[in-house]
Amino acid sequence: MKLKQLMLPVAYFAMATHLLATEIDSSYSLKWNNPSWGSGGLIPAGPPWNMVGPYDFDGDGFGDFIVASSYAGQFCNGVYHYEATNNDSIDLQWVYTFYDLSCTYDAYSSVAVGDIDGDGNHEILSLVDTSPGVSGQKGLQIFEWDPDSMSFLSTPTYTWDMGLDSVWEAAQIFVDELDGDPDQEIIVSVMNGPWDELGTGGSSQLMIFELDTVINDSAIFHIEYEDNAWTNWSGYNISTGDLDSDGFKEIYTVAYEYFHIIVHENTGEDTYEYQTDFYVSSEQYQRANQGLVIADIDNNGSNEMVCATSGVNSLSGDLITPGSLFVVGGVNDVSSLSYANFNFFKSYIGGLRGLSVGDADNDGNLNLYLAGHYDEALYDWEFNGGDPLQLESYTERIIFMDDTTDNFTPGNDQGKLRIAKVFSGDIDNDGLGDLVFSSASFAADKPHLFLVEHDGTFVGVREDLVTYPSSVIIKPNYPNPFNPETNISFFLKQAMDVSIEVYDLRGRLVKSLFDGKKEAGLHSVVWSGVEQNGKALPSGIYFYSISTGQKTFTKKMVLSK
Repeated sequence: MKLKQLMLPVAYFAMATHLLATEIDSSYSLKWNNPSWGSGGLIPAGPPWNMVGPYDFDGDGFGDFIVASSYAGQFCNGVYHYEATNNDSIDLQWVYTFYDLSCTYDAYSSVAVGDIDGDGNHEILSLVDTSPGVSGQKGLQIFEWDPDSMSFLSTPTYTWDMGLDSVWEAAQIFVDELDGDPDQEIIVSVMNGPWDELGTGGSSQLMIFELDTVINDSAIFHIEYEDNAWTNWSGYNISTGDLDSDGFKEIYTVAYEYFHIIVHENTGEDTYEYQTDFYVSSEQYQRANQGLVIADIDNNGSNEMVCATSGVNSLSGDLITPGSLFVVGGVNDVSSLSYANFNFFKSYIGGLRGLSVGDADNDGNLNLYLAGHYDEALYDWEFNGGDPLQLESYTERIIFMDDTTDNFTPGNDQGKLRIAKVFSGDIDNDGLGDLVFSSASFAADKPHLFLVEHDGTFVGVREDLVTYPSSVIIKPNYPNPFNPETNISFFLKQAMDVSIEVYDLRGRLVKSLFDGKKEAGLHSVVWSGVEQNGKALPSGIYFYSISTGQKTFTKKMVLSK
């Protein structure tokens, strides 16, 4: 039987917190936002709670995003494909609307992107709920990329109800390769009962499965793991990573009510085990939404976890629960993870919803990008070196704010911008870092997608005060997945000998990209998916290794044709 730790008092949330001096970073500017609903924008008019990206489905170097809308009112929810263009804008490319769902119900859909059949073409995976007593399409909806039409197919390629009854609601879907086999796993969390049963007997279910085979155009899925013993919580967020650096990925499921984390870990091919669960907060409305990321902040080979929680702004005007930022580290065995590992950084009265990491200003330091939920701001926490678990190691700035005069007050949230998800990269392929974020506002006069771009300068940070976390900083290759080529970037604190090599899944060296001396600064090499002799390689997983006299860094990339 699984034993839950007692909920902890959250007096520290109410204490006066160490507030950083927050300034507007003028090196970022708004380049594009889509028209509001009433002006031909996001149609149907459902707030985009979920967005994933960036990808590069057609290999043209421009970032692609998949958006899911919900809470649709008189409209039905849907899934949208947007792509950046070379004029600092983003265009709608494809849309699918779930018309068979109840359009007056609190409908919800979550999305992920993967290549679950291993054919080199991406799929959109949408998890769609239904209202009680309503039949029709529900469950897993899969749309495959068609390389001939350069678009996703107009109808679902595969569907699966996941064996669920007609009364359930979707929470979250996530795609990752967990257990070392060639097939990607699909991770879902669903609620076996409507929202109003949570806390009174409703339950949630975690499922991990992969595509087994396709027979007569019907997909057969193999369930690897199920955990349906949880009651009175909703698994609202799923993240994966290797926090304890033991070579086995963990699956983190975060409840919507309270800040409750449930941890499972891969233990071998198709096998998983429950590790621990605990409450970080006893406050029901201290919710951790799509805000949990595992990354090596200081690039020392050990991962940290960053968590952002949302608060609640009661429409009755009598409740404000702030959201919070935490950084977690120093975990040798994930089964011992507890609230004691959570380092509280800052409380935000408007709450936080989305979270991502990147380096949009291209200065070699990792940035934490926080989506301010009710306060309409996008926050940037830049790591400046030192201990990533210490507040003093970061500089906080505001990248974007919708309306500095619109003070946040209880009961005033429906007209808010409500930033939900944020992603970074050179989205429009112009050499400058970008941030793309979505707004889950209920207001019809609010845009719902935004593109903010860095101007290429270092503003607000004195170069003589910056201390880099290590001699070498490896940036994720971009794009990834890629076709036909990808950029591998790294930052050197000082001049040194560098070797850059590419290996296949078997550990065979397929390409040497560089071997020699590089000066201090930011560098980039390009790999076009070919062997040493120039022969094109097939689609699949490859690894690039960057070695110096001090250390070897290895990261995974996916060639998709």
